[in-house]
Amino acid sequence: MRLATAEALPGAPALAGRPAPPHPMLALRAVAGRVEREVSPHPVAGLRTWLYGDPAPGAVEFPAAELAAGERIEELMSTAAALWGGSAHANAALAWKTYCYWTLAPAVLGFVAARRIPVMDAANAVFSVSADAPMFSVRQVRPRFLALPHDPCAGHPDVEVVANEGVLLDRLRAGVFEDHLAPVLDAFLARVRVGRRTLMGSIASGLSYAVASMAPVVPDPDEVVAKTLLDAFDVAHLVDISTDETGRLLYRRRTCCLALTIEGGRTCSTCCVQTDRC
Repeated sequence: MRLATAEALPGAPALAGRPAPPHPMLALRAVAGRVEREVSPHPVAGLRTWLYGDPAPGAVEFPAAELAAGERIEELMSTAAALWGGSAHANAALAWKTYCYWTLAPAVLGFVAARRIPVMDAANAVFSVSADAPMFSVRQVRPRFLALPHDPCAGHPDVEVVANEGVLLDRLRAGVFEDHLAPVLDAFLARVRVGRRTLMGSIASGLSYAVASMAPVVPDPDEVVAKTLLDAFDVAHLVDISTDETGRLLYRRRTCCLALTIEGGRTCSTCCVQTDRC
């Protein structure tokens, strides 16, 4: 895996006779910048506050710990109602779909950039909704990362080294799914009648969209990255993936996010439901 390179940021202690390790965010910023220039700014727009410290004026913050505890779910759903005006279960599905993507995007970015995973458990993540662009964003509470032993950032104080990629993926699933998305999912399901499989499908599509958007700017084959992450989250059965003639990832959900139930709604290009409104 080729890592993005950059000079170390101040603040990381240097060992005697050794240069300070680079800041763990630098490789992620480099890849995010390439995504913005070569693919689209949209897949990483909600990461700018986290990546660069850009302000998000007027944003309403939803600490993931509160959502995981079953608090403020109705408030988050009401933002979806204001945006899309659908039924309660459609608003819940769309709010969840959006929340999934921005929770997963930092992990996918870190994985494709450097096999360096930001810790995004519920205690260390905040989701924000703003009237201004970017409408949705996410950030860590504290900078914490998981990395492999050969990572140049291995000696940085914000980095925990794990033994190998298998352990890295296990920790990714434990932190992002078991300690974050799973309890938030249960909180949604306790309030609206929508199928668990439907909501789990948004984890599969969120991972797939992030890989399709970010993997093209790094050497790893898109399909290999997608299969690795989908298997890590046990959601490979909820999405069909393939590649086009250039190797770019293509995917189609096996569940519907319910956007088509909203008045004037259209089926997504990746939806399992296809109509003449596509």
